[in-house]
Order: sequence, then structure tokens, then C-alpha cells
Amino acid sequence: MDKALQKKVDGKADVYLHNHLANSAYWFKRQIEKKIEDGQRDGIAFDYLACAVSIAFTNEAHINFFGMKCIKGFVERDPIESKVATVFNAFKLPIVWETRPLSSFRAMKNLRDTLAHGKPAEICYNRVVSATPDQEDIINNLRADWQKALTHQPIMDAYKDMDDVFKLLLEKSGLTLFDTIEQTNYTISLIEKK
Repeated sequence: MDKALQKKVDGKADVYLHNHLANSAYWFKRQIEKKIEDGQRDGIAFDYLACAVSIAFTNEAHINFFGMKCIKGFVERDPIESKVATVFNAFKLPIVWETRPLSSFRAMKNLRDTLAHGKPAEICYNRVVSATPDQEDIINNLRADWQKALTHQPIMDAYKDMDDVFKLLLEKSGLTLFDTIEQTNYTISLIEKK
């Protein structure tokens, strides 16, 4: 074979970050549920933390996905409240930040922002309190707000709300579930040099 071969590659990839982030949130949610079921809570605080951050990122990625796919002129760099308003208004959905699902959307976003900016919390507590067997009240009074947010029910509620908002946006968008899934297609053609 003395003739050199080249190849021509034509392809298109639809890489949708929201899928990876949603899978991450699901993974950590399942880790939490398994640890609770098994009575093995080692490292569960880290699972709650990772799940909450994954939910926050997924929520924004969902808004960006539907905005970019369905709304001409959508600006991904706008503040999240503005992007939610743009997408929800385009889909004729009410925007109520004070109740679920958007209240948990905002709670996860605020938690993510707090963690991203990493300010130390110095907490002083000096009171006479009733003793309890587990000292939970004392421990809770010496936690930073972000630590208090990493409890089971708010994280599980936020996960459910994340999933519910995605399904609602999917329904209102006119897209199919298949339209939201990553795809890669390519062809390779061999070209013989003359």
C-alpha cells in the first residue's frame, strides 16, 4: 500500500450538561437513601452537600437548556431570577418564589452561592438551656446557616422539585424527552490520495 489514505470526518454532537448534573444529583440522593436504609451514615453529610450542589447546578442548567432551545435571544449569563422569568413567562407558567417548587430552587441556589464564596462563620452562643440526651439543640445552635440547610427533608424536597420543574418545562416547551438527551452522530469517509 504505497498510496496514503486520509479520512474525512463529518459529525454533530449535542452535549447537554443538565443530564450529567441531574445524574449526579440522583446518584447522591440514592447514596443518602441507601445509607439511611442500611443504618450506615458514614460521610452522609458530604452526600447531602454534593446532592444539594448538584441540584442547584441542575436547576440552572434546566433553565438554560429550555431557554436556549426554545426562546430566541435567551441570555445564558443573565441572573437566575431573570432567566427563570424569561422561561416561565414564555411557557405561560406562574412565578411564585415563596412556595415550592421555586422556593426550594432558590434555597439550593442560595446554598450554592454561600458555598461558592466560602466565608467563615464565627458563632457565639451563651445561654442556659435544658439538657437533652443527644445535645441536638446545642449542636444546632453552633452550626452555620449552610450546615443547617443540609438536612434530609429540604434536600429530598428540592430533588423532587427539580424533577417536577423539568417535567413541567418539558411539557410546556413542546420538546420531547428524546430532544433533551445527548446525541453524537458522525461519519468517516476514507479518501485515497492520488
